[in-house]
Amino acid sequence: MVRKLIKAPLYTIVYSLFVLLLVIPVSYTLITAFFFDASFGNNIKLLDTATFLLLAKSSILAFTISFLSTVLGTILGFLLYKTNSKFRHFFKISLLIPLFISPYILAVAWKDFFFVSFGNTSIISSYIGVILVLISIFTPLAMLIIGSALSNIDGQLEESGFIITNSKRVFIKITLPLIKPALITSFVLIFIFSISEFSVPAFFGVKVFTTEIFTQFSAFYNHSLAILQSTLLIIICILLLFSERKYIADAPFLSIGGKGIKIKNYSLKKANLIGLFFLIGWFFISVISPFIILVFQAFKTGINKFIQAFELLLPTFANSIGLSFIAALIVIFVGFTAAYHSVKQTKTKHGQSFDWLLLLIFAIPSTILGISLIKFYNQSMLNFIYSSYAIIIIAYVGKFSFISAKLIGNGIKQIPKSLDEAAQIQGISAINRLRKILIPLIMPTLFVAFIISFIFSLGELGTTIMLYPPGTEIMPIKVFTIMANAPQSLTSSMTLIVFSITLLLITGFYFILKKMIKLLSF
Repeated sequence: MVRKLIKAPLYTIVYSLFVLLLVIPVSYTLITAFFFDASFGNNIKLLDTATFLLLAKSSILAFTISFLSTVLGTILGFLLYKTNSKFRHFFKISLLIPLFISPYILAVAWKDFFFVSFGNTSIISSYIGVILVLISIFTPLAMLIIGSALSNIDGQLEESGFIITNSKRVFIKITLPLIKPALITSFVLIFIFSISEFSVPAFFGVKVFTTEIFTQFSAFYNHSLAILQSTLLIIICILLLFSERKYIADAPFLSIGGKGIKIKNYSLKKANLIGLFFLIGWFFISVISPFIILVFQAFKTGINKFIQAFELLLPTFANSIGLSFIAALIVIFVGFTAAYHSVKQTKTKHGQSFDWLLLLIFAIPSTILGISLIKFYNQSMLNFIYSSYAIIIIAYVGKFSFISAKLIGNGIKQIPKSLDEAAQIQGISAINRLRKILIPLIMPTLFVAFIISFIFSLGELGTTIMLYPPGTEIMPIKVFTIMANAPQSLTSSMTLIVFSITLLLITGFYFILKKMIKLLSF
């Protein structure tokens, strides 16, 4: 059986390596800090009222972002996945762009906007700015998760409701309860992303819990206090995940369509025009405006700053793209192995254990994961990992394998079991069923998982800034370190270049995906 092929020895090897390279370093760091660090007792006393107040502020900030993003994402998801709005296919793709742009890029763009419009940046360089920027980034994630859930609703259920009542009551009584797992998943994941975010608060000079942890670790070298503070954040994320584990497990997450499912669309009638204006307005605010602002700021004093920015970033292109490419390949390999075994072992605890390990590592904020890997790999016998790009790749695999596994798992679930059963009756071997049936059918899903993993790795800053080896050149680090003291036009130029490269890569991947789907369709 194909399951045996994945389980032994491949599944065991991948599972063991993930535990060895990621789970053990995190456990080692926490155990060492709690039980073997002589300064631990003194640091506990430093967890005063101010510390817990900062944690509360960060939690409220994350709650606000996740709630508003989920509400806006529900509206966008409904318009794009459950109505016949004009240009919805264009908006489904274009509105995802902010999700794949590194957060600090949009932070720079909106700071430029307030500077050009109002002559100062005091409003945006605050908690308000963090909320606005992160909502623009995470709303597409909510849209994608909730839209996937909406597109997987069996239309016959809603049609039955339309027979006895109106559209409003059908949406409230039937549609909303059916997408409850997606709503909760959206809120929880965005909360974790928001409370873990480092680059946007750091750029705006806003003190949150992640920036405090980074300061204690990198500026004051108080590693044990940073780990202790990190533990508080980890506890919040894990408790939130554990309390909502049922809904997160059942949510469609990022599934690509629903094969064989009849979808019932709502007719907005007079509200169609309002819906279209909402989509256009959101597209202009979240995608067009940041790009225009960056272009204006980059070239307002001529082309010299842009050329200088390009020369500064040129040495980082090969390293950054190559590193992200390798990480993305490993991420989809790990995601496929975990997803396949999980789908085939849904009734066993063993079948779900890898899923939960992926989820737990994903829940650990980037700066905290970076600290754990530094503390574990900064030893003579492991220096070959610590002093190379390998430690960054390990971090990326930990951060993004959960997303890959969920996406690929939903793709596998949509493949009819009858195909594999028919192939078994024909005597086709397990390896050939995997190679000729399953993988070709989920190839678009695998490619989307690769794109997402690649783009996220390319723009990841929180972990990378903790781990990058001295003397190496990585694009987000180069931009973030230079823009602290650089002229505004140079900062905007560098950010515009990164923005443009990311858009070009996304566009290129999109056309490759379209061609791939066309070739595989039969």
